[in-house]
Amino acid sequence: MVNILAADIKDRFFFLCMLMLSVLSSTTNEGSPYFDVMNYGAIGDGKADDSQAFLKTWNEACQVQSQDATLNIPDRTFLLNPIKLSGPCVPVRINVQVEGTIVASTNKSLYSNNHWILFSYVKGLTVAGRGTIDGQGAGSWPERTGVAALKFYSCSDLVLQGLTHMNPQKSHIILTKCDGGNINNITISAPEDAPNTDGIEIGGSNHVQVQNSKIGTGDDCIAISSRCSFINITGVTCGPGHGISIGSLGDPGSGDFDTVSDVHVRSCTFTGRDTTGLRIKTWKGGQGEVKRITYEDIIFDNVRYPIVLDQFYCPSNVCKNNTGNSAVSISDVLYTRITGTSSGDLAITLLCGNKSSCNNIVLDGVHIKSSDPRKKVYAHCLNVKGKASNVEPSVDDCMHSGSTISLNSI
Repeated sequence: MVNILAADIKDRFFFLCMLMLSVLSSTTNEGSPYFDVMNYGAIGDGKADDSQAFLKTWNEACQVQSQDATLNIPDRTFLLNPIKLSGPCVPVRINVQVEGTIVASTNKSLYSNNHWILFSYVKGLTVAGRGTIDGQGAGSWPERTGVAALKFYSCSDLVLQGLTHMNPQKSHIILTKCDGGNINNITISAPEDAPNTDGIEIGGSNHVQVQNSKIGTGDDCIAISSRCSFINITGVTCGPGHGISIGSLGDPGSGDFDTVSDVHVRSCTFTGRDTTGLRIKTWKGGQGEVKRITYEDIIFDNVRYPIVLDQFYCPSNVCKNNTGNSAVSISDVLYTRITGTSSGDLAITLLCGNKSSCNNIVLDGVHIKSSDPRKKVYAHCLNVKGKASNVEPSVDDCMHSGSTISLNSI
């Protein structure tokens, strides 16, 4: 009797478990709700304003009672005025599938809110597809005015994948206060003389990866600003552009203590005779901390300024009155397995604000020569504490002395 009762209980428990698994399986295998902008009034002719249709579609997707939702933008051309797509949303994952082209209005009077397309407070957002986001920003470049094309504010677990981003008024993509992000297989494009068109700006964000992407633009390919940590950049081609930059940091006028830590740049290629490569820039007289930065397996192809660490950043000479000796602390920076050519004479620049501001700056296996076999390449250092091994042009004699040395091209 005891055995029969135990078997009956075991059978009931097994049946209950299978029933629960069946319910869970049927729930997770159901197709997620699908919202197409064409069903909410979008025209998709590149002329009519589709902003309200996009907003209606977003509101439906954001509030649907489901774990997942998909917002579809088909293969047509959609004109958008500035638009804000806000959370929090009910679904834990929202996929915005972009197969068409989204173009910005060129009416400058519309851009009073400092954005074109803004996603805010959305967790688990994916923006992906084969489509294009075109900021149509050329009309703003002569006056150096305008707004960023695509902004993400407080969007955790963000994925941005596959799209082409082109010609914004200012920056292409901005991440602010985003914890967890993956940007991969995107293309960013603007003329090299288009001012302030940063490729990707990352600020106040942590655990962000940028992978396998091509960026050519008129400002920084990637700019990492204050309060960022655990940023990994892998397989990016930069050029034209002003490099993969940390900073600028430590603007004395802001009064902030700027910090950046744990940045890893790996297997990236820089191209273009006016392109900058790896850059850390901090303001003269600034305060803050930069630490645990690694650059490895980097290739330079005819790059103007391959390696730059500059603690005297002073745009338009606005910091000429900063007479203090303070400087952002920079420590534990590694440059390793770096090769290539420079279009200019100055291949390595390491300029620290005072004798204690840069510590443990390590160069190991760095080989940069002139792209012109007839010319020499140089290194310039000031107040640098660290060590160098197998580096050309050699920095052995200038890491502490501040002198400038040169070698014949190798």
